Amino acid sequence: MAKERVTVCVPRCEPGGIVEAIGAAMAPFDYNRDVRVGDPDVETWWDHWQIDGGGCEFLVVPGHEDDPRLIRGAETLSGEPRNVPPSLCDGGPRALLDLETPRARAAARARRAFEAWQDFSAAYPSTRPSSHFWARHFADPEGCSQAQVLADYRTQPAIVALRNNPELRELIGGDPAARLTGDIEAHVRETADTALPSNALLTLDGRWLDIANAERRRYFNDYLDALPADAYAVRVLYHG
Repeated sequence: MAKERVTVCVPRCEPGGIVEAIGAAMAPFDYNRDVRVGDPDVETWWDHWQIDGGGCEFLVVPGHEDDPRLIRGAETLSGEPRNVPPSLCDGGPRALLDLETPRARAAARARRAFEAWQDFSAAYPSTRPSSHFWARHFADPEGCSQAQVLADYRTQPAIVALRNNPELRELIGGDPAARLTGDIEAHVRETADTALPSNALLTLDGRWLDIANAERRRYFNDYLDALPADAYAVRVLYHG
């Protein structure tokens, strides 16, 4: 049984009606629903949900922090009170949600990391990604042990130097030769696309989409950008 978050999109409604609107959107995926002949099959289900974007709240468009249409869940799943800062919310009309700032921040960090690794690694012999060494192990497990894989990867000059530079390592992250190569613009865009998506998206027309790969993350971003300005997007925590 997992606790995950779905971003539920519903048409414009009064703030007091948002729980009812989300409930109607979530109803087809209720584990305890009465299934009738002709109802569509669904692969996703839940047995409890509540408004709670803890850890993935939306940023509020500056100047609109007190707008009564913004949604902030009052309690965690365990019943503890939540204290959501005015700059954040669990949802609201799309026009009140700052969708661009999180993406811009992620993109800027991705660009800094990519360029930092390229500049840093240029002073050393070519660095191979860890997958290169793991391929040897999978091809010959007895002749190339897991310990040997780790040793061969970690003793590459650039990796040794990176391990001695904690500040740079924090920026760059693990296995940079696998991630920070190729087309920088593609890398930056793909990273920016990770800033907003939750585990799933429930669209206005009732489609539940698991956000499990880069294509779905791009779709998530495009979908929210294209939502009508007065349509709601709300982070919902569900147990299923």
